[in-house]
Amino acid sequence: MKFHKLLNVLTTVFAFILFFSCSSAEEPGNSGTPPPVTTVTSISLTVDNSTCLTGDTVFFQVKTNLGTTVTSDASFTVNGSNNSGFTYTPTSSGVYTVQATYNSIASNDLLLTVNEPPTITSITMSTDPLNQQLQIGGVASFTVIANYSDGSTQDKTNECSLIINDGVVNGSSFLAESVGSFNIKASLTPQISNEIIIQVSNVDAPSAFTKKAIIEDYTGTWCGWCPRVSYGISLVEEQTDKVFSVGAHIGDFMENSYSNSLKDAFGVTGYPTAYVNRSAVWAYPEPNNVAQAVNQATGVANVGLSVGSILDGSTIKLLVSTGFNENVSGTKLVIFILEDGIIASQSNYTSYYGGGSNLNNFEHNHVLRYSITDVLGDNIDTSIGVKHLPFSVNLAANNFTSPTDDNPNPYSNAAVLAFLVDDSGKVVLNAQFSKVNESMLFD
Repeated sequence: MKFHKLLNVLTTVFAFILFFSCSSAEEPGNSGTPPPVTTVTSISLTVDNSTCLTGDTVFFQVKTNLGTTVTSDASFTVNGSNNSGFTYTPTSSGVYTVQATYNSIASNDLLLTVNEPPTITSITMSTDPLNQQLQIGGVASFTVIANYSDGSTQDKTNECSLIINDGVVNGSSFLAESVGSFNIKASLTPQISNEIIIQVSNVDAPSAFTKKAIIEDYTGTWCGWCPRVSYGISLVEEQTDKVFSVGAHIGDFMENSYSNSLKDAFGVTGYPTAYVNRSAVWAYPEPNNVAQAVNQATGVANVGLSVGSILDGSTIKLLVSTGFNENVSGTKLVIFILEDGIIASQSNYTSYYGGGSNLNNFEHNHVLRYSITDVLGDNIDTSIGVKHLPFSVNLAANNFTSPTDDNPNPYSNAAVLAFLVDDSGKVVLNAQFSKVNESMLFD
């Protein structure tokens, strides 16, 4: 009996010792989990684009098995030849094998597929069918689409030139300067498009001309009260499209000899000052006197204008047509080239445009850049009928904003304001306005 009790005790002790001897393997550091990897044993090579075109630049990346990026410390070979840096620009099509090495460890082989870019197989030109029958002074604009070898298409209008009866215009618009038939094709070297025929007919003056008006705003970015007039002009433009404004800048980078000539001719000494039709100062506060300007553009007149213009590279070509239903002796013609969309900070003492002492990135529009005529007008033929006057101005040489990376084609912001004045040059009889590559015919 005593022997059995002793055997049970010994069995229990043995089991207890065996349990704790096995559990010692569970102590920290001896859990059975492999120790963390701290050594670089392999690297992986990837590329941002495994299929590209000749001339494209691809970027390689190298990571270790630890997840660390070591691209800048790795060396690369392309088809077995050493490559400088972790970028590559293929010059011919094919399949390239790329490999990276880091600390004598070689990466996986990476396959880079390079294709030749699709080529232009033809170009197609189109226009609104209404453009195929124009009056003198009208403008036809064209769209040019390139067709590629892979079946894709792309708008190339801004990169083309026009072949007009064997003459070339560096743009995508046609100005009807004379009566006749014009065969027009687009050119995107070496491709030539289909041909479109434009028929241009003569134009007669209407029995009466719609009355238009102008506002000449003497202003400057330094002038804190000037936003008041700018705001007033915006209110006028909301009510009518028959009143055209001119920003004559003084004392800032938009100032020029033409704005100064206007200032001197009208004896402007305070800013802002604005004239309506040159015959009256716009009454203060201008935003509360919108009717003064709007009322000048009502009814009809016995003289009128048509304006059409196109852009030929940096040159604006225009045709101004005058119409007289009676001989108004002494009438003069003024032609201004304006620029829209000039961004510059504007001082502000007003509550307009949200208030604040400075209006950052303020958009200045209708800025006077060039006057083809004297600012008070040139003498013209005032006999009854229609006369056509062609002009050409190189914008790059005449105060216009120069192209930049952010604004590669500022010339497209050009506009033409033509108006007829009396023999003093200080009373406006009628006006017409047209943006570049557009036309406003007699109305």
